[in-house]
Amino acid sequence: MRSRYFSRSVRFLKSVTIAALAAAALPAWAQYPSKPIHVVVTYLAGGSADTLARIVAPKLAEAWGQPVIVENRAGAAGNLGADLVAKAPPDGYTLMFTPPSPLGINWLLYKQMPFDPRTAFTPVSVLGAMPNILIVGPRVVAKDTGEFIAYANAHPGKLNYGSQGVGSTPHLTGAMLALAAGIDIVHVPYKGFPPILTDLMGSRLDFAFLDSSNVLPRLKEGRVRALAVASEKRFFALPDTPTLAEAGFPTMVSLTWMSFAGPAGMPAEIARKWHEELQKIVKMPDVQARFANLGFEAWASSPEEMRQQMENEMVHWGDVIKRTGARSD
Repeated sequence: MRSRYFSRSVRFLKSVTIAALAAAALPAWAQYPSKPIHVVVTYLAGGSADTLARIVAPKLAEAWGQPVIVENRAGAAGNLGADLVAKAPPDGYTLMFTPPSPLGINWLLYKQMPFDPRTAFTPVSVLGAMPNILIVGPRVVAKDTGEFIAYANAHPGKLNYGSQGVGSTPHLTGAMLALAAGIDIVHVPYKGFPPILTDLMGSRLDFAFLDSSNVLPRLKEGRVRALAVASEKRFFALPDTPTLAEAGFPTMVSLTWMSFAGPAGMPAEIARKWHEELQKIVKMPDVQARFANLGFEAWASSPEEMRQQMENEMVHWGDVIKRTGARSD
């Protein structure tokens, strides 16, 4: 009896040892994730990036059995949070969720950058995008884009507009409109969306280009108004609001895309795992419903598609910066 028990114990210990050795021999990504993941949002809490990240994070945590912690690190048009991620270990446990500024625009504007976006990050996935909308506060009486342009021409240098920082797509969209319409407007940079909305509603700011997830609830309240959408066709969430192209500005197309990226050197297998899981999440009915309420169109691109998107954005916004003369100071 003792001999048989001893033999079974030996066999059990051997199997455990073999299993442990096999697990140890696997690359780290094969066991990913085995601890909490941190997602750095590069803008303030309450903004679109933050809202979207907090919709996705619990779904990732549920699928992977590990906490996915969202942290806000705002400042310098997303550079502060992006730099933190760029300097993090490339093990897949620190990623960022961000609009395009730190990934494809800021390096074209700022004289000094803490990182080179072309080499500092591993593209993971463009989660989706939403259009920028021309929003006016109570201080502007214009009912449409034509009246708005006329009002701006009658008050040169008096109209101010806010954005989430120098290099943000709303900042550059305003610069595009100023060039296309020949109007003199003043840019006021903020660290994120919430204070822009507060100042718009409080008549301390005249207008802004804001993405749909930020502004749709406020439009329903009537405290701000939408004059036009910077998209190729009418926006599904605002079907009665014309595009800027309809108002005579066919080149005025501006989308804010939101994406996940990790530090350079992060294993491609981990990026692929994120992409595959995000593809599942964006197809979930409850997630689709929440995205639709925000006016967010999601598709969860592959890492390769995201890299191409980054390159395309660098070309597009580089041209805008050159034509408008936009600068960081």
